[in-house]
Amino acid sequence: MPDARKPLAGRRLHFIGIGGCGMSGLALVARELGAHVTGSDAKQTIYTASLERHGMSGLSIGHDVAHVPDAPAEVVFSSAIRPENTERAEACRKGLSEVHRSELLTEFTALHETVAVGGAHGKSSTAALLAHVLTVCGKDPSYVVGALLRPPGVHAAAGAGGTLVIEADESDKSLLNYQVHTAVVTNVDLDHVGDGGAYHDVTDVAKVLGEFATNAENAIVSAQASEHLRPFVADMTVVEPELIDGEPMRFRLHGEVYEINQPGVHQLHNAALVVEVALARGCTAPEIRTALLAFPGLARRFELRGKTAAGARVYDDYAHHPVEVAAALAAARQVAAGGRVLAVFQPHLFSRTQQFQTEFLDALAAADRAWVEPVYPARENPEEWTHVAEQLAADVTTRAPQMRMSPGRTDLAQLLLHEAADGDVVMLIGAGDVNALAEPLIS
Repeated sequence: MPDARKPLAGRRLHFIGIGGCGMSGLALVARELGAHVTGSDAKQTIYTASLERHGMSGLSIGHDVAHVPDAPAEVVFSSAIRPENTERAEACRKGLSEVHRSELLTEFTALHETVAVGGAHGKSSTAALLAHVLTVCGKDPSYVVGALLRPPGVHAAAGAGGTLVIEADESDKSLLNYQVHTAVVTNVDLDHVGDGGAYHDVTDVAKVLGEFATNAENAIVSAQASEHLRPFVADMTVVEPELIDGEPMRFRLHGEVYEINQPGVHQLHNAALVVEVALARGCTAPEIRTALLAFPGLARRFELRGKTAAGARVYDDYAHHPVEVAAALAAARQVAAGGRVLAVFQPHLFSRTQQFQTEFLDALAAADRAWVEPVYPARENPEEWTHVAEQLAADVTTRAPQMRMSPGRTDLAQLLLHEAADGDVVMLIGAGDVNALAEPLIS
C-alpha cells in the first residue's frame, strides 16, 4: 500500500541543471517526498553545496551521458536546458519521460494547500520570509524558494503542516498551471522582455498576474499591484501598511506594529504581505513579531559579505532589474549612514540590458561611484548581441565622473580597495557572478 507521507515514492527523477535555484529546491523536496533523486550541473554552485550539506547524494558536476539513468526514470529539466544538451539528448535516445520543472512544481501544488508568491520583484524575499514566519509559528510548511536562507543555507523543505509556499514565476506563464489556494502579488512591472517575447508591456504582465490571482481561492496583493490588477481581478485583499518613520524599520497593519531587521522600504511592503498571509493561516501577532525579527535574510539579497581592510562594508545583492537596483542602492544609502556608496553592477541578459539600459544607468546614478561590468549573457549568445555591449559601454562613458566601465575584475578589486574607506558601503549588484568580486575585497 503506498505511503501517503511519501507521494513520490518509487519514482526515479534525474535533474539536469540541478545546481539552479529552482531546480535544486524541487530536487530536495522530491527526495523528501520519497523519490530517488540524482542530478548534474555544468558547475558547482551554492545550491549544489546546499544539497550536499543536506545529504543529497548522486550529484555530478559536468554533463555526461553516463549520468543518465536507465528506464524506468524521468528527466527533469528547466527552460535553460536545451534539447541538444548531452544528457537530455541521451535521455531521449533511451526513451525516458521528460518533466519540465514547472510540471513537477504543479504536481507539488496538487499535494498541498499552496500559497504562491508572484510579482516582478521580491518573490524570493517574500516567499522565504513567509516560509520562515510560518515555521517559527509552528505551522511546519513545505516550501520551495529561489534563494538560500543564511544560515541554515536551505531553500526547500517538505513539512507536515499541509501548506506549501512557492514562488510563482511569470516569465513563462507556467504559474497559471499551479493549483493555488492563496495568490500573493508583490508588484506588477515589466521584465522578461527577451524570454520568447512573453511580454510587450506592463498590461500584458497585469493580465497574466490577474489570471493567476483570479484562479486562486484568495488573492492578497500590494497596493502597487492592485492599481494594475483592478481591471482583471474582481475580489482581492489589498495590503497597504502604514510606514513608521525612523529607526528601527517598522510598519503598522490592522492596529499592530511590526518591526523588521532587513533594510529598505521595499522590505516593509514585502513583510506586510507576509503578515497578512500569516494571520490568515492562524499565526498570532506576537508570534509574527518574534519571527520577523529572527529572520536570517537570504544569500545574495543585501548580504553582508564582510569588510575591507579599511573598514568598508561589502554587500552582495541579486538585483537585476532597474527597480531592484534602485531599491538595493536605497538600502545601501540607509546603512551607510553618511558614508559613500560605491556600486559595481553586472547587467544580466543582453535583452534586458537593451530594454532598460537608460533605466539601469539612471538607477546607478544614486551611487557616489559606480562601475558597470560586461553583460552576463546567461542563456543568450553574446555574438548575437555585440551591439548592446558596445552601446552600453558608450552610454556609461558619458556618465563621467561618477560612472565607468569596469577595467576588469583584478584591477577593479584593487581600485575599490584603494578607494573604499571606513564607513563606506561597496555594493556588488547583479544576478550573474559579480558576487565573486567579494572574495578579493574582504579582509
